[in-house]
Amino acid sequence: MYIFCGIVIQRFRSLHSIALARKVYNVPVAKAEKKAKFNFEELKTAATSENPELRKKVFEEYFEQFEEFPSYLFDNIDRIDKKLSETISDIENDPDTSARMRKGIVQMLNRLPARNDST
Repeated sequence: MYIFCGIVIQRFRSLHSIALARKVYNVPVAKAEKKAKFNFEELKTAATSENPELRKKVFEEYFEQFEEFPSYLFDNIDRIDKKLSETISDIENDPDTSARMRKGIVQMLNRLPARNDST
């Protein structure tokens, strides 16, 4: 009798789980706002712009989305690109820059082939 009750209870739990799954998965999914497609050319144009505010904004948005900075957009083989260096300084000098973002800057600088000590 005890084994029988265990089987009944186990069967009830299984059926209950299935009912919950049906309840959850048969509900129409709310339409989520679609993200804009990643456009490399637009990113590169904005990140290498002459406008320092635009570059800073692009770097911050890119970091929020990918947890890194788009340093690959610049030629940093012989030395760190001037625009990249200026953008890094702008981000570092902003008192609203998060500790996570500051850590991201350090990580980016450590992986660049040409490190500039003035940055």
